Amino acid sequence: MKNKKTTMKRVKKYSRKARIAAMMSRFTKEDLAFMDHVKSECKRVGIKCDLRPTRYVKISNIQCSGYFDAEGKALVCSMNRHDALSILAHEYAHLTQWEEGIDLWDKAGNSMEKIDQWLGGKRVHNMKRHLGVSRDLELDNERRTAKLIKKWKLSIDLKDYIRKANAYIHFYNWMFHTRKWSSPTNSPYTNAGIQAVMSTRFDMNYEELTPRVYEAFAKAKI
Repeated sequence: MKNKKTTMKRVKKYSRKARIAAMMSRFTKEDLAFMDHVKSECKRVGIKCDLRPTRYVKISNIQCSGYFDAEGKALVCSMNRHDALSILAHEYAHLTQWEEGIDLWDKAGNSMEKIDQWLGGKRVHNMKRHLGVSRDLELDNERRTAKLIKKWKLSIDLKDYIRKANAYIHFYNWMFHTRKWSSPTNSPYTNAGIQAVMSTRFDMNYEELTPRVYEAFAKAKI
């Protein structure tokens, strides 16, 4: 029985290693160099870099693809998905915002806490302002991410990424109308109808939803 358990452990360990190897094989040498850079920078500033062989991770009971937690000192990314590299670049860009101590970072910290409370059912005043602050933080972050993609020559379609990024940024405006987070199976960056009305440049009106963008979100039922 003991030998059988030992064998099973070895099989599981080998299976996990094989999955990780297969997962990593799709990345280019530039992609891998960027991953090493992220790990190195995380170590330098005392952040745990946790790249998981999963499709989703959880934070505050919300299922997501990745996150950067300054207080918890962790950068977490689910790597077993086709958009893993763009998620990692996005979360690393948040780390750069935190390290640089930009004004929006501190403001958004308070606003995001208010958003969590509001989504949880609590009554919170000035929600449009809190959503706007968080939206502006994400806009700054997406611009940083686009620069990282170009600088490191990552295997990411930049125009497609910016289109999805614009959808995510506008999602903060849409949340004011729905008071709910999107589901993993129907999110602003996976919904083709929403992406169809998004620009491939960071040149949109981010202060509010235009009628065309509002209609796209409404039809998507996010």
